[in-house]
This record gives sequence, C-alpha cells and structure tokens, in this order.
Amino acid sequence: MNSLPAKVKAVKKVYERLDREIAQLQRESGLHCLSGCGECCKKADIEATPLEFLPLALQFFDEGRAEQVLEELNQSQDPLCYVFRPHVTNFGGLCNEYPNRGLICRLFGFTARRNKEGDAELVTCKLIKEHQQSLYETLIAEIKSGKKIPVMSEYYTRVTSIDPGLTQFYPINQAMAKAIETVLHYYAYRKRRKPKS
Repeated sequence: MNSLPAKVKAVKKVYERLDREIAQLQRESGLHCLSGCGECCKKADIEATPLEFLPLALQFFDEGRAEQVLEELNQSQDPLCYVFRPHVTNFGGLCNEYPNRGLICRLFGFTARRNKEGDAELVTCKLIKEHQQSLYETLIAEIKSGKKIPVMSEYYTRVTSIDPGLTQFYPINQAMAKAIETVLHYYAYRKRRKPKS
C-alpha cells in the first residue's frame, strides 16, 4: 500500500470497526465516559505513532493548515496533546479533533489488554470505576466468563500492518508532527485530488 490516501482510508477503516465495537460494548454494559471529562488526555506521557495520526495530518493539509500546525508543534514545549483543550468544560476538557483522534485515544477506557495468562483485562479509568462501580464490576465478571471485548494489541497489529515504517512510538505531539511531515513529503511533488466530502 504505497498511496498515502489509501493508507489514510485503511486507518479510518480500522477506526470505524473499533468505534463500532466500543459503542456496542458501551450499549451492552451501560458504561460511558463522564460528559466533558478529558482526564485521560491530561497525562503528560502519552505516546502514539505517526500512522495513527495520518487521517488528522491529511485533514490539516486539506484545510491548508499543515505547515502552521507543524510549526506550532515543533515550537511547543507543552507535553499535553496539541488538539486537547483543557478547561473548555467545567470538568476537564475536550478534543478539538475528535473524529480524527489517534488510536491510543480510541482504545483507552473500553478495551482490554492481555495479562500473562492471555486473559483479557479491561483498561479503564478510575473515574469510570468509581462513578459506575456496579456496571464496571458486572462487566469485569462478564469478561472473566468469556465476554469478548476489543483488545488493544489486536488493534495495534491491524494498524501496524498498514505501514510498519510509521509505527514507532513518540510523545503524542511528536507523533502528530511526524504524521504531518509524512503528508507534506508525500504531496511535495504530487497534486492532491479534491477530497470527497
């Protein structure tokens, strides 16, 4: 898969599948993020890959903002995600680019990791555990009884297969910058077709 638009389309396809699985899990379990929370975005050590931000980078390019955003990312000393807006809500904050957020942003809260025995363990935040304790405990019991939920490593494998060369982990803003550089390099000598709405 050499074409950048094809890679972006493939990443979005993985995201659509994950989003459907998470939405189903939320419907079945009743668990949900607290409205306007954003606490998980306030961690200063979040890492991501350039590949998972290709859709966002291409969006910035299509909007004519890629060079400006890249410059801001390269000059910023803020470890928090560039597209996260803390203090927008009374509680925590919001993502300014939610539809094109990265894979790590989609995975946390409603997916599992595999433990040493290979069993799925829900990865979620303490606020969900505290504010929705009975729903959380019910879901944990269901997972132990064999309920299938999305697994982080399986989604990283799917995304990695799209372009293994773009899957090194960096601090989130650096990963975003490298995604934008990838898009800019790709279109340095190519004409971008008008994106479909």
